[in-house]
Amino acid sequence: MSNHETFKPQSGSSKRRIESQRRPIWTVKLSRFCVKIFGWQLRGQLPPQFWRTTLVIWAQKKWQVRALAAVMPVRVHLLQAPTLSDRERIEESLVHFNRGLTNATTTSATNEDLKAIVTAAHEANSRITLCAWEERRRFVHIHAPFKTSAFPDRDVHYMRRYFGYFAKSSVIQSTE
Repeated sequence: MSNHETFKPQSGSSKRRIESQRRPIWTVKLSRFCVKIFGWQLRGQLPPQFWRTTLVIWAQKKWQVRALAAVMPVRVHLLQAPTLSDRERIEESLVHFNRGLTNATTTSATNEDLKAIVTAAHEANSRITLCAWEERRRFVHIHAPFKTSAFPDRDVHYMRRYFGYFAKSSVIQSTE
């Protein structure tokens, strides 16, 4: 057996094991080094065993989304979140999970957007990992992966509070 983590489908589904697509460690370390060179601290990480997750990224610039995908130890596919309906988002998530990829989506942290993300993650049986860039203190925070609950409104509320902190921080910085 290889050193890759696998996903075991629940009973009643196909018996095929899906292996994660790990990135070479040197590319991950190089990406992390580049982010640090630009003056950013990394706080938290995505453990490779939680590759079947949806990264929910709150970033103000496009390069931040790409940089965050690059520092992950597994291959990441960026979902075209704003243009997708809920059903399309679920189907796209499943397609990429079946290939062993981690999904990433950007968010504006609106209730509708977060609800769609939670619904898609729940349907795809994935975890959610929240990620945000804090401009004022120049750090990237990567929240620990968590499973969606049976109460999507609670998950959305928690995500709103999490991203609300970073939104406040960026507003404070822009007014200074």
